[in-house]
Amino acid sequence: LTGSAMAAGVSLLSDMAYSSSSSAGNSAAHTPDMEPDFRTSVRVPTAKYTKVGETLRHVIPGHMQCSMACGGRACKYENPSRWSDKEQVIKGLYSSWITDNLLAMARPSTEIIEKYNIINQFLGCGLKTIINLQHPGEHASCGYPLEPESGFTYRPEVFMEAGIYFYNFGWKDYGVASLTTILDMVKVMSFAVQEGKMAIHCHAGLGRTGVLLACYLVFTSRMTADQAILFVRAKRPSSIQTRGQLLCVREFARFVAPLHCVFSSVEPRAHAFTLSQYLARQRHLLHGYEARHMKHVPKIVYLVCRLLLDIAENRHMTEESYLPQIPDLSAEVEKTISQQALQQLGKEMRGKGILLNMPHSLQSSTPPPEQFDNVNDVNNKAQILRSFSDTALHTLDSRSKELGWHPGLSNLLSEHCVSPSNLGEPSDDQVCRPLLTPEKCIPSKPDSLVASSASLDEPKKEVEHLPSSPVCRKRIPLRETKRSRSFGFSRSSAAIIPRLLKEETFIKDNINPTICHGICTGSSNVSFPLLQTEISPEVRHELVAKALMMDVEEENLRNAISMWQTELNCKEGAWERLCIECNPLLLSALMWSWLEQLKEPVITKEGVEALIQNSHSPLQALSIMDKGHRQTLLCILDCAAHLMKLPEEVEMAVLYRTIKAFTRVTNDSENGQQIYKSLMEILVPVLSDMRRKATE
Repeated sequence: LTGSAMAAGVSLLSDMAYSSSSSAGNSAAHTPDMEPDFRTSVRVPTAKYTKVGETLRHVIPGHMQCSMACGGRACKYENPSRWSDKEQVIKGLYSSWITDNLLAMARPSTEIIEKYNIINQFLGCGLKTIINLQHPGEHASCGYPLEPESGFTYRPEVFMEAGIYFYNFGWKDYGVASLTTILDMVKVMSFAVQEGKMAIHCHAGLGRTGVLLACYLVFTSRMTADQAILFVRAKRPSSIQTRGQLLCVREFARFVAPLHCVFSSVEPRAHAFTLSQYLARQRHLLHGYEARHMKHVPKIVYLVCRLLLDIAENRHMTEESYLPQIPDLSAEVEKTISQQALQQLGKEMRGKGILLNMPHSLQSSTPPPEQFDNVNDVNNKAQILRSFSDTALHTLDSRSKELGWHPGLSNLLSEHCVSPSNLGEPSDDQVCRPLLTPEKCIPSKPDSLVASSASLDEPKKEVEHLPSSPVCRKRIPLRETKRSRSFGFSRSSAAIIPRLLKEETFIKDNINPTICHGICTGSSNVSFPLLQTEISPEVRHELVAKALMMDVEEENLRNAISMWQTELNCKEGAWERLCIECNPLLLSALMWSWLEQLKEPVITKEGVEALIQNSHSPLQALSIMDKGHRQTLLCILDCAAHLMKLPEEVEMAVLYRTIKAFTRVTNDSENGQQIYKSLMEILVPVLSDMRRKATE
């Protein structure tokens, strides 16, 4: 992994101006970072070496490569005097910050660690993890001698004794790793970065290190491969050197793209998938505690059920337990890549003798870099405000008056709901309910959401709820403009609360399908704002249950759901924002829409027949289902079971809505009533058993 080309196969074309100037002592130049793609008018990153140069690196013995490329024992990558202070963010190491949390660096050595007090520098910067991509014994002819105990130029124990985690992923120099291996690496990185900042090195910290960092950005930030490559190169020039390494990043991006797809029916569209296929993909993405808790349950189902219970219990987050939110790099990526393209364009134009007054034009047309965040904030705020017109909100307010909801309760709610039209600094009592707190994730009774679900098909086990679980941990609330995009969250619409359906009449022994359809259909007159502490627990639980049983017909709410679907497909931070969503009706509808967009019903026609044949024994009937299908169903039933004792008609309506989502059979379809009746004979006793366990 060298930053300069070898004597043979060197291109005479110069690299980008800032790249060549940043490599002190680098006598040989590289090929340009980018080449034009005339089909898309986008500049595509290219390799740093010629094809001949790459071939020679694979055939020339290692000790000769060290001598020819980087100076052998006088290796420039391990010599701090060859690099400027700007190129040594960790003094003594050729190092660069890629993001606020990720550091790329050349390999350290025992001598450098001691001379420049590297350990204290790491601790001072908040670096808690170091990842070594070298094989033991690698580059033995470069720089400082190898430590006989480790085979590296330093002893990993030195870092570990200081409380810094150490990982070693052996990766062949100038080579690439398999896609599944890289996926495992970035999952480890995603987990480790929760502890603090992370440093990655190979030999020079350019080739393999750059590939891994680019793949990590693709994985966590949903960048395209070329965006990630250009971004890493902008932060650390000469990174990602060979054609094989470029191809590796691009293939990894193609590999993980379908894994990130949550809704196949919205942009970016993908092939439809079954529940089993989605769970298999999800296992590739999840790591740590998420992987343990969601092994057989889709993340969106698991998370929505937890959030609904959180709303029902009115759980709140304490300020002292905030964890850093996942950074959004989209603005920085766009700015960095745009600047890179402009610099390369100016260089090419000057090479052709065309003079451009680039600085002046940039000053006159482009905001200063420090203003980019403010510009994005304004744009985001404007976009949210456009999503909820005042006309629509006033219409909703008038409908709430027509329904005759209790004015005191409506006013009480309106005082505590954060809305897009009320985006000022919220007071303590105006902040919407955030994500589950770790304390609340530990149930007061042993039968937790997962534990009680598992009790029906396998021996009951105590489920470990750890505060660092990504689903259970606490988050810093996002800016108020991103706090909620749900329907009915302005001061005028916050007063809208559904009437308790106590006056509704139900046939309790055998629910009339027509009446049930009326209950389960979301009326345009109904909206579910945030439920605050002044509402009794019984009312809160019942309202959450009614949100769970409803279909959605309101156009504004459908639009909000569609927005969430696209966000979850495109942006990693969407899961973070979903965790502070306050509208139980929107959350429920989002979960049902996911189940109903699957390639085939969770319970197929054959599955329904098998369940009906075993309806005499509910537990035996469920045991014949695929484990992922069974656990998904039980996760939703367990959510309903942990709500307080509900009116029978509401509980039956929740089960009807569940059957509809899992089978895609309606009451008025052929054999629909018979199917619902048979499945209710299974689900009613199962729900009763789960409720009994939840209240013990």
